Amino acid sequence: MKGLFLNTPSAICSIHESGLMVYQCIKDSSAFQLDYRELDKENLDIPYGYDFYFFNYHFITTSWLDTRSIKRLPGLKGTIILEVLPNDPFVACSPFDFDFYCVLDPSMTLKHKKVFIFPRPLDDYNGLLDTSEKEVPVIGSFGFATKGKGFEHVVAAVNKEFEKALVRINIPHGTYTDSSHGYAQELARQCISLAKPGIEVQVTHAFMSKEELIHWCSENTLNCFLYDRDMAGLAATTDQAISSERPLAISKNSTFRHITRYIQPYPELSLKQAIETTAPIVKQIKKDWSRDSFQRLFGEMLFSLRKDKPAVRTNPEKMIHLSLTKSGSIRKKLDKYYFRIVRYYYKSRLYAALH
Repeated sequence: MKGLFLNTPSAICSIHESGLMVYQCIKDSSAFQLDYRELDKENLDIPYGYDFYFFNYHFITTSWLDTRSIKRLPGLKGTIILEVLPNDPFVACSPFDFDFYCVLDPSMTLKHKKVFIFPRPLDDYNGLLDTSEKEVPVIGSFGFATKGKGFEHVVAAVNKEFEKALVRINIPHGTYTDSSHGYAQELARQCISLAKPGIEVQVTHAFMSKEELIHWCSENTLNCFLYDRDMAGLAATTDQAISSERPLAISKNSTFRHITRYIQPYPELSLKQAIETTAPIVKQIKKDWSRDSFQRLFGEMLFSLRKDKPAVRTNPEKMIHLSLTKSGSIRKKLDKYYFRIVRYYYKSRLYAALH
């Protein structure tokens, strides 16, 4: 089998990075060959002749793509699903336009013939990890400057439990966040102003590579994420924190529902308790969500879907043109309400009884 992975346009963006992480997890499989390209709204000609096409479709970063036109492609067509609510994978993606949906939410239990549950695609990090003991506890947190990241809650929690500590916060400037960087700077000022005497807060704004970020997380005594946001999707920041194998603290927010299965949330588990008890649990999560596990599940999914699909005759010169969406169209407006009804059906007892 031969496939094509189609990622979102290159950007300083967690959606694009998540796509790269998934690609890295599956690209070396012995069960299939996989090519890579990035979607470009200026060039929507896609090569014909692949057995499967795997998209990193996202309602913001690729909102210009009319997903109905994907049906013109031969073979199997699938997508990554990042924006999910508890047991609800179709928050921002049509349930009709793809043959399979890879949901990166290991907490999901929905039974659906097109929905396949995957672990988080952790980086296969081979660099050195900093395991040295620090004289002063180092509490780290990071993420783009978007609402609900709770950086101020991290400082408040450290104030409460420690007389002396260093809080490191990295808020990089992203492609799809505030272009003036004003909100990132506002968050930095707020966090610094909250620190009591004895607590030092350092805020940086450099965008780090995955390898740099994992090593940065390994330098922390505790990686801490106390989100209070209300939105679909799981937090991606904890992926690198888990790869670093350092102790971890998270809030009781639905964005961490894949982690609260393993670790009690703050404040049920204090920061000091998290430092003392969570390192071995983080290593277990890392093992459960390994690249080998992700790759194996993807191969099994393709095999099960491919059984009833004929092989695609290769024609490397032929191209299939995808379409741009018409944001103001009547169809687009109707879809918003139609999909809402369909989502309720998929979550209903009736659907469960029939499937």
